[in-house]
Amino acid sequence: MPTKSSIVHRKSKIEVIFFDAGGTLFRPYPSVGDVYARTAARHGVRVDAEQVEKTFHSKWHERNGLTSLAGLTSEKIEREWWYRMVRDVFGGYSSSSAASGRGSMDSPPATAGNDGTPFRDFDAFFQELYDLFARAECWRLFDDTVPVLEELKAKGFRLGIISNWDHRLYSIVEQLGLSPYFEQVTASSAVGTAKPGKRIFEAALASMKTRASESLHIGDSLEDDYHGASRAGMKAVLLNRQRKAYNGVVRIDSLRHLQGLLE
Repeated sequence: MPTKSSIVHRKSKIEVIFFDAGGTLFRPYPSVGDVYARTAARHGVRVDAEQVEKTFHSKWHERNGLTSLAGLTSEKIEREWWYRMVRDVFGGYSSSSAASGRGSMDSPPATAGNDGTPFRDFDAFFQELYDLFARAECWRLFDDTVPVLEELKAKGFRLGIISNWDHRLYSIVEQLGLSPYFEQVTASSAVGTAKPGKRIFEAALASMKTRASESLHIGDSLEDDYHGASRAGMKAVLLNRQRKAYNGVVRIDSLRHLQGLLE
């Protein structure tokens, strides 16, 4: 349910609502670790999905997610970023490559599987994995996503997406059937700036030709979404699906409760 402090939004006229993407509208399916493990198995390498999941999140946080891609708008650079990410999850380069600091995509990774089995063709494995995450089969909408978007559109709200993501976001949104709901999709790698910085929110506002004071942003990251949007002058709501304890934060545990903030 909405927190008591959410009443501040009921006194504000909101015309445009922006959503974060991953963790807010949809999620990896079944999980990043599961997809990585199943794809690796097709290439002759056996790994534990849960361990891969943990390693992925560790490497992701080391890089501060896709924030490190801010300002880099080339799809080639994005692919190389992900190549290094996946390489590190599965064991990294050989010691000589690591020592030399090389980052080229033709540097083969070391052994990977639970039993030390090497990839026969790491590049082929990576290409399959990279392409998979551009397709809807690796993502699932949350149960509350479509009903809430339909309700908001029916009530005349204009909707947009602001996400720290690469260029594959546009394809994912289209394949998941979300495109009809959103006027604009603002991806960090496309505009060259990432949340929680103000510039990505300002770019999204400009694309929708609206003002921060008339806009609300909702997402599942306290820093990237809630504080980032607040610093940009927008109303902000934290989507707290895990129901963690926060003080002084306007939050809901389901998108279904968003309407209560707007009445």
